[in-house]
Amino acid sequence: MSKPAMTERRKLIRRNVSFYLPVMDNNTKQVIGHLMDISPIGLMMDSKIPIPTNLTYNLHMDLMEEIAGQASLEFVAISIWCRPDSIQPYLYNAGFHIVNISPGDMEVVKQIAERYGQTG
Repeated sequence: MSKPAMTERRKLIRRNVSFYLPVMDNNTKQVIGHLMDISPIGLMMDSKIPIPTNLTYNLHMDLMEEIAGQASLEFVAISIWCRPDSIQPYLYNAGFHIVNISPGDMEVVKQIAERYGQTG
């Protein structure tokens, strides 16, 4: 018996990024995953550990100046879902909804998605 397909609920298209950016919990200063795709309202990362859902995270990403014109970006996001990766079962994929971000950092997110992202 096959599983029912997950219903796509995103309103904006996320873009798969073509580089591997670490995502850090700003409170613990620990890397919790690596960016896989991003949109102005959310992101997906892969992680070596399962990410608890329905929690608020203060996240930080170090950027390369040539990518974004600034060294880092910070935002608050809520973990929405987490599941094992379908190809690499030792990794987890986790989705986050961005709930608080400065206007300047939002512009950086848009630039990253537009310049370096791929739909798909």
